[in-house]
Amino acid sequence: MSSFDNAVESYEKQLRDWLSKCPVCVLSPQVMLHARRGTAMVQVGQSFEFDERLHARDNPPNHLLARQLVQYNGKIRNPIIFWLNSSFPSDPIYQLHKQPVVHHVLRLGPGYTFTSVLGGLKTALKAEKINADSLDWDPKKLK
Repeated sequence: MSSFDNAVESYEKQLRDWLSKCPVCVLSPQVMLHARRGTAMVQVGQSFEFDERLHARDNPPNHLLARQLVQYNGKIRNPIIFWLNSSFPSDPIYQLHKQPVVHHVLRLGPGYTFTSVLGGLKTALKAEKINADSLDWDPKKLK
């Protein structure tokens, strides 16, 4: 296993521990957690299969968001969690959780839109003192 893989595995274990202790998240062992893209885009979900948009392939918005967010790894102190769950309501998407550590959660339920994801993401980036308004998030221009 490479040092990168070891670092990712260690970070994922730490995140899983934090989220399992969060009174709002309560992450169970059955829930998948992927943090290969670092703190800027952590994916959590029972199953990513019900939503093609969150696969790691070239389908918007996941790939487009990942390419934009990877530049902020190391600059983002508090993880941004993209949490996919079919029981979440469509709105509101963004939540700030402060226990056991500060983390941003974008709760993605059925019917969420790219616009609402970007709105929640901009809120998280602003809280991390990153000017998200200067970024061009138009999917047509990001291809």
